[in-house]
Amino acid sequence: MFKSISYVIKENCSNFYRIFCIAKYELLSDMRDSKFGIFWNFASPAIQVFTYWLVFGIAWGRKAQTYKGITVDYLPWLVVAFSVWWYIRPCIVDGCSAVFSKTNVITRMKFPVSVLPATVCLRELFNHFVMLIITFVTLILSGWYPNLNWLWILYYMFCAFMLGEAISLVLSVLTMLWRDVKKFISSIMRMLMYFSPILWDCHFKADVPFASILNKLVKVNPIYYIIQGYRDAVFYGRNVFDHPAITLYFWCLVFLIFALGCYLMYTFKKKFIDMI
Repeated sequence: MFKSISYVIKENCSNFYRIFCIAKYELLSDMRDSKFGIFWNFASPAIQVFTYWLVFGIAWGRKAQTYKGITVDYLPWLVVAFSVWWYIRPCIVDGCSAVFSKTNVITRMKFPVSVLPATVCLRELFNHFVMLIITFVTLILSGWYPNLNWLWILYYMFCAFMLGEAISLVLSVLTMLWRDVKKFISSIMRMLMYFSPILWDCHFKADVPFASILNKLVKVNPIYYIIQGYRDAVFYGRNVFDHPAITLYFWCLVFLIFALGCYLMYTFKKKFIDMI
């Protein structure tokens, strides 16, 4: 197990420039394929946020969220969480085909396959920065101004990157074994969006059957930790030291998923061509 972890980490570190170049090339190629280029990197998330706010905030009358005496209007509360989801979802879904989409490269040359999931996460990091610009503008217009506590966003951004990288390592290998994995994960991610505190606070009321169990299960979702972390940094002035137990759980889970991904990648690295 440790041999496989060492192999993947070493291969990623020694090929960091290659990872950056691949991510940059794929990002620019996507922009060149459309007439308005980078405009859609801003427009797509903005349209989705506006749609969710219109449906859930206006039509369904979602009220301002109150936590520890601090009240946050629904729009800024929503846009902070959506910025996280806009990054994690494509990392996981596109991470499924990180290896399969590069089969033409793998079959023609000796290529460090384990770096491919990282290229997806790094590419999507640009879109996350774009989404953060939209988020910060929305926050300032809503009366929330930057302070030192916002720097914790960098930590939670790293958490999101590592979670996406770990899951992508596992799914990219499984997709090579079973092509249906990506379709399954795409469906699961649609469901997971509504079981993450994005559109609502994911807290079941006492009159709901098994409410206490459901509320605990929701927090098992590692995306919950990241989304709440962003909100804690922006709205509530809390940092990672205010909830050490869930932080420890998150990193233990990420390490286990990453270790599994490294093991699968190391085990099947010489069999990818046969799988193709």
